[in-house]
Amino acid sequence: MYRAGEEIINKGLSPFTRILLGFVSGMFGLVMIISAPPTDKAIGFYVFAGACLSISFACIFTGRVRQFFGSLIGLGLFSASMWYLLTQLLHGPLFSARSEQSILNAVLFLVFFGVPGVSYIFKVRFGFVRKKS
Repeated sequence: MYRAGEEIINKGLSPFTRILLGFVSGMFGLVMIISAPPTDKAIGFYVFAGACLSISFACIFTGRVRQFFGSLIGLGLFSASMWYLLTQLLHGPLFSARSEQSILNAVLFLVFFGVPGVSYIFKVRFGFVRKKS
C-alpha cells in the first residue's frame, strides 16, 4: 500500500490542476509586486510575491526547473519553520491554544512543513541531480 501511494504522489498533479494553480499563484505574485507600497514595508510584499511566483514556475515548468523552484519553496518552508521555532524558544510559552504561538506549535510546524521541505531539497538537490534511467 505504501508503494502504491508513493507512485501516485510521484506522478504529481494533473495538467489542468498544475495550469490552474500556476496561473492563480502567478497572478497573486504579480498583484503583490504591483500593490507593494513605496515604504519600508514593501519587502514583505516582494517576499510573498517571490513565493507565489516560485509556486507558479514549479507548476508550469517540468524537469530540473520544476525541481529548482520546488527546492526554493522547500527552503522557504524550512527557514520559516526554523525561525518560528527559534523565536518561540527564546520568547514563547511552552503550550498555548492551537491558534496562538507556542513552542509546541512551532515544533509541529517544523515537523509537518519544515522537514518535508528540507527532505525534498535533499531528494532533488535543487534540480542538479540527473534522473537515473
